[in-house]
Amino acid sequence: MRTEPENAHLESLLTREGRAALPLARLLLIYLDPFALFMDASRGPAWRRERALSYNRERRGILLTYLRRWLLIAAGSFCGIAPSQALAAHAPLFLIPVVGFGIGFSVALSVVACTAAAYFLLGIRP
Repeated sequence: MRTEPENAHLESLLTREGRAALPLARLLLIYLDPFALFMDASRGPAWRRERALSYNRERRGILLTYLRRWLLIAAGSFCGIAPSQALAAHAPLFLIPVVGFGIGFSVALSVVACTAAAYFLLGIRP
């Protein structure tokens, strides 16, 4: 959930200079969260919701970068499952990476589905 002052400086986060002073944890959040750079269009007066929706529609192209990023994470997780399973056949300790890769793949596919839905829904003009 974003507060209003946080929405005020979203424009500066779209530039490299604006992100340079951020701590590593915040940069990681921006790198992985497809909706970190979008405004909340679900609350506030009608004019603010319309402004946020317009802002989000203008920046929907950012979601394509996140789609590629999360598809790569999903592909890497999927490709890591088979070798880990082969190792787990010899040492049961390697079941932990198999489960980790499986969970990572599932989470990545969920993020891809939500991001793709948001991309297409932001493209619809009433």
